[in-house]
Amino acid sequence: MTQVGTGAEAADARGAGPRRTSRPGGWAWGICWLMFASTTLNYMDRQAIALVGPQIKSQFDLDNVGFGWVLAAFQLTYAFFQWPAGYLVDRWDVRRTYAAAVLWWSVAGMATAFAPALGILMLTRALLGAGESFNWPCALRVTAGILPPSDRSLGNGIFNSGAAIGAVLTPLIVTPLAAWMGWRSPFVILGLAGWIWVVAWLSLTRGAKLEESTRPRIRRRGGSLGKVARRSFAAVLFLASATALSGLQFGLPAVWWSVAVLMIGILIVSLVLPARELAGSDWTQSLGEVVRLRRFWVAAAVGVTINVTWHFLVNWMALFFQEERRLGLLVGGMVSALPFLAADLGNLGGGALSRRWVRLGMSTSAARKATMAICLALTSCAVWVGLAQTEAVVIGLLCLTALGTAGYMVNFFAFAQDVSPQHTGLVIGYLGGLGNLFAAGFMPLAGWISQGTWRFAPNFLLVGLLPFAGLLVLLFCWSNHEEDKPG
Repeated sequence: MTQVGTGAEAADARGAGPRRTSRPGGWAWGICWLMFASTTLNYMDRQAIALVGPQIKSQFDLDNVGFGWVLAAFQLTYAFFQWPAGYLVDRWDVRRTYAAAVLWWSVAGMATAFAPALGILMLTRALLGAGESFNWPCALRVTAGILPPSDRSLGNGIFNSGAAIGAVLTPLIVTPLAAWMGWRSPFVILGLAGWIWVVAWLSLTRGAKLEESTRPRIRRRGGSLGKVARRSFAAVLFLASATALSGLQFGLPAVWWSVAVLMIGILIVSLVLPARELAGSDWTQSLGEVVRLRRFWVAAAVGVTINVTWHFLVNWMALFFQEERRLGLLVGGMVSALPFLAADLGNLGGGALSRRWVRLGMSTSAARKATMAICLALTSCAVWVGLAQTEAVVIGLLCLTALGTAGYMVNFFAFAQDVSPQHTGLVIGYLGGLGNLFAAGFMPLAGWISQGTWRFAPNFLLVGLLPFAGLLVLLFCWSNHEEDKPG
């Protein structure tokens, strides 16, 4: 696969943008670093609320379970919109889509600062999740288009390291501002930074070819869905709606179950129905092709387990330091930056290690798997956090946990890009949606567990061991010879 060259050598005689070369050049890596900046802002916008958790809880009179549902409001829409986001990214111009998404979530993030009541606060977090759901499908679509397979883990590591850097910078920026000016002020500043990124992205990518030119564009097929397919999808929608309405009696948990019924129900219907029933719609036919790939279900198992671990660290670690370790708003928030600094090393190190082993002669798949196994050994350090007595040991264990989790995730992303190259955005969107769906369900559960006798210790035990289930599925079930399209 040929790739984009450097900016200096890429401009053709007619100014049509970068031309293809046999290896990625400085231009391609520069795009990865620009996406690193968007991912940094993405995580700063979402994590800011975790840093001001004590102030949010105080103002809106919340316990940890209630605060968990505030976190879940973002996570649920982030999960739900990732699969249509992935589908749309496969079909829309990725340059404009990326810019629109960043602008959307920046405005939603700023709106958080003006929320007068708990319901409005949760609404702004839900809107933030809808916009941010486009970041990973867009970024992974771009790296799949401008980098060869052997370099994608590193490219993914570069842009994904923005998550860790964002998590590092957020405590350093948000907690001092919140302590000085109140919890609302950081959201305005972060939103304005997103507007600046949009201007930079549109300027620096003008005329650039960000998608793989050899990949056929997917066109909408004529006709309509089969009768059985229409009735099956309607039944899923009805069941999801009925579950949502039961929220009037059962409360917020019913909302999570509604989204779960809709997302998982659509997958099951697409899997069990004959392909001819799905052929009348571009989206259903594409999804039907994807869910018939064993690789998709393997990647789903890996994604769900590691997302629960990562999002627990992102959303609860600051509160753990602030309240359970009794370090206070400012110090606890600042200390929570250290594990995410280690995570940044994991993003780059996990990609670089698998790339190094490939160049030494190991197959790409084997190199990724070996790297992921080493990374999970580090992630399992979370098991001991609840038993540690000194702050230094706690911080050290969480640094190793975050380092391993990040290194694991960048190699998982590379596997996800191999599930079905023709439907990269759809695959990434649905895998991300499933991962965040279960992470959203875990947020209030983690809050409930933290209010028990053992406080946060059982949570750390769970998130330290859960990803091993996904790794076992990957090691024993991933096929290196599966066709991109089922027969």
